[in-house]
Amino acid sequence: MAEIALKALGAGLPAATAGTDRTAEPIVADVWTEHDLGFVLLLHRRDDGYFAEEVYYSLRGRDDGAEEGWTGCDHLSGGLLGFDPEDASARVEVLAGHTMAIVTESESLVHTGRVAENEGDELVRVVEILVTPEADVLEIENLTRPSRHRRSLPSALALLVLLPGDRIRVRAARSAQSGHIPVGDVLELSHSPDSTTDSDWL
Repeated sequence: MAEIALKALGAGLPAATAGTDRTAEPIVADVWTEHDLGFVLLLHRRDDGYFAEEVYYSLRGRDDGAEEGWTGCDHLSGGLLGFDPEDASARVEVLAGHTMAIVTESESLVHTGRVAENEGDELVRVVEILVTPEADVLEIENLTRPSRHRRSLPSALALLVLLPGDRIRVRAARSAQSGHIPVGDVLELSHSPDSTTDSDWL
């Protein structure tokens, strides 16, 4: 799976995966990159028939023959998802009336190279959310390091990565001829390694 993740980082955001055969090879559900940090969310069906997710991480910078300068991917986290994110009835049940729902999250110590202490390692928060089929993009605003960007949704699952101190606002939206129309509530996430992480619906 590490090789699949590495190729995904080199290729960028994957094409939409809805309706694909998820009984064979793992599929790339989403890719998150920020500067020289890259994270990949893979979805696969286990031998027992249940769906599982895996998150891989890489750091770009060395020219070692890897895809687009990304180093070999390390496995950060993974586990049983418990439902098929493309199944309409399962999606409705998990969302429970919301446009987005956190389905899994973890904290991992990764080498970001941003800080001098701890040999450049930082504790990052990785969040996976299920998004309503009404939306095809996410609008993400970082309140700590002021920035806004819009990213397409290649699958029902979206990957969000927060660095220490980050506070972000996420809104689902659908594309229209006039632009993008917001769908549902705003999800706010923060990451303070020295305290409990939280999320709020606004």
